[in-house]
Amino acid sequence: MYLGNLSFDLLQKYLDILVKLDLLEVHGGAEKSYVATEKGQRFLEDYRELRKYSEMADSKKRALETSLAVKAQTSSHLSIG
Repeated sequence: MYLGNLSFDLLQKYLDILVKLDLLEVHGGAEKSYVATEKGQRFLEDYRELRKYSEMADSKKRALETSLAVKAQTSSHLSIG
């Protein structure tokens, strides 16, 4: 809660949503604990994989943009001279 900078009410709202979506299950009585379900674990694996590919795509995009910017600067220098 503190690391996520969430109020207790907002955290509870998110946990309730995740339980309703069958991504988490509640254990315990007065002191609840939350455990990822099999569906929740698959979701996390898919999310991490998607994030990895997204980071790879962003990296390639930056490399292409840099390459194109360098080529554009080189072309403009050649046409001026």
